[in-house]
Amino acid sequence: MKKWHLILLSACWIFPAWGDVSLDPLLNKVTLQLTAEQWVATKTALVTIGINASVNDSDLGKIQSHLLDTLNQLGKTDWHIISFNRTLDQSGLENIRAKAEARLPESALAGLRDKAKSVSKPGETFTLDNVQFIPSDDEIRNANRVLRNTIYQQAKAEIDQLNNFYPEQKYYLHQINFVNETMPGPVQNAALFMKAAAPVASNGLAVGNKLRMVALVELAAAPNQDVVKMIHD
Repeated sequence: MKKWHLILLSACWIFPAWGDVSLDPLLNKVTLQLTAEQWVATKTALVTIGINASVNDSDLGKIQSHLLDTLNQLGKTDWHIISFNRTLDQSGLENIRAKAEARLPESALAGLRDKAKSVSKPGETFTLDNVQFIPSDDEIRNANRVLRNTIYQQAKAEIDQLNNFYPEQKYYLHQINFVNETMPGPVQNAALFMKAAAPVASNGLAVGNKLRMVALVELAAAPNQDVVKMIHD
């Protein structure tokens, strides 16, 4: 009876060991680096407005809504206050230093600096700090989706070509890693900045940024069944 128990116990250890054998090292693999590039055009600019204001303590509760209302006079869009600092001066007034950002179409950039001056008043100034032609998050996400689809198509073409040369191997996509997504950096130069400051009409020209994606792709074919059988025997 004890002998049967030993045989059954040994079998419990042996069979899982067979099941745990990794066949990954036996796969016939081909590793590739695939690259895709695309120009991402945008007709909107990321505009930064600097704000300096002095207010009474009693007005602090409504300062944010007041600033947003004034910013909408520069361009009716979604303005976001990205920094807000306040200090108390010797006269007892709260000094506010803030920055606001929004995306504006190129047609709204003409004379923006003059508009900022026109909405300013004693104790409250608005200045045009920066204009950057860079794609929005949605534009970048859409471009990345297109680039990934391009790389998937490249990988499929490689698989089809391998299976055409080696039909008995039956290659498939084993692994794909996107190792690099180069995001477009801010595009700003004196000409673009001056254009936002000058009272001239926009020509509607889309500004482009190049987006580059790199992927490491591993194609594999199942190992020879005779080799697999030898391992299990």
